[in-house]
Amino acid sequence: MKKHVLILSILLIVISTSAFAQIAEIINTKNEFGGETMMTPFSADDEEYKDGAAKTILYLNDNFKIVKREIIRTDEYSKSSGIVKSISYFDNDEKLIKDEYFYNDNYALKKGIAKDIFYFDSDEKKVKAEAYDRKGLLVKSSQ
Repeated sequence: MKKHVLILSILLIVISTSAFAQIAEIINTKNEFGGETMMTPFSADDEEYKDGAAKTILYLNDNFKIVKREIIRTDEYSKSSGIVKSISYFDNDEKLIKDEYFYNDNYALKKGIAKDIFYFDSDEKKVKAEAYDRKGLLVKSSQ
């Protein structure tokens, strides 16, 4: 009987540890959009982490809608893709209007691009792209 209780206790701890790994923490109760900012860290067991996300930061407006999302990438993802962080911006209907990608130094030196920005129309179709170098100078633009 004691063995069963011990096994169940250990199982419960393991399950609750992985369940709590994705709990968002409010890091700002009044951000620049009038709402809360929440951060969700991921651990190696989480699907998001396996997909390359170390943590996500969501910025809500005063109507509790997502207006900005930052994804901080894992070291492994950054080494393989070059992407360190991405930021997505949304309109009041939570439609994507802009994506920014920030690249690590190796990628920037090799490709000459430190940051990409993609703009989207009201149907969330890409309408414009810009690429910037490490000095912040526009090196490529397309529509």
